[in-house]
Amino acid sequence: MPPMTRVLALDTATQACTLALWDGGELCLRHQLLARAHNRHILGMLFEVLQGRRLADAADIIACGVGPGSFTGLRVAVSVAQGLAWSQNLPVHGFCSLTAQVYSAGSASLLKDGDRVLSSIDAQIDQLYGLWGTWQGEQFIPDAEAFICSPEELCNASSHQPVTVLGSGERYLDRFPPSLACAVRTYPDVTPDAGIMAGLLGAGTLPLDLQPAHAVCPQYVQKNIGWKKLSEQGRHD
Repeated sequence: MPPMTRVLALDTATQACTLALWDGGELCLRHQLLARAHNRHILGMLFEVLQGRRLADAADIIACGVGPGSFTGLRVAVSVAQGLAWSQNLPVHGFCSLTAQVYSAGSASLLKDGDRVLSSIDAQIDQLYGLWGTWQGEQFIPDAEAFICSPEELCNASSHQPVTVLGSGERYLDRFPPSLACAVRTYPDVTPDAGIMAGLLGAGTLPLDLQPAHAVCPQYVQKNIGWKKLSEQGRHD
């Protein structure tokens, strides 16, 4: 890959429908809060940022938020990314939507060096998706992988440090364990921003993990998403 990579980035894991084209330092971004309407707007946003160009002439890779987040939202972003990648023979980089939220906060100067961070998304089932980590040297260092849990089950591995909570999972703050609820700064309106991710990936600030279109999958995180695959269902005739 050249030092500067042209990136088309998109994420629909939260209420934010965000899509951006980064081309050697020039950024064209479309970012709107569109609860349950991502599928009706994402392609229109794409046409706007391309400004009449063919995707293959404008981007080298596609970067896609793969969750966790809204099941329907994740499928919108991943299916659009896969379709574009197949049609234009472009590789795809899947990024964690919770990680993207942290870089949104970092870009807005909401984080300082050494901050403990909980990036969260409301799972809409009396639970939240979360990712613990530390903001260090303008980079997010996650403790482990993303998880889902009830607010009462949250556990901070560095309990002696105050916590910065990002994202819509903040709505459950009054149900956080007492050790967390009294030691937090909260920014509930932070969402993934495709422009920030496109710029960081395109400039090489964040590493790329490129895959063929068929290998990109939503990261649902759920232990049990409540339905069976067709092959697991019994006969109905």
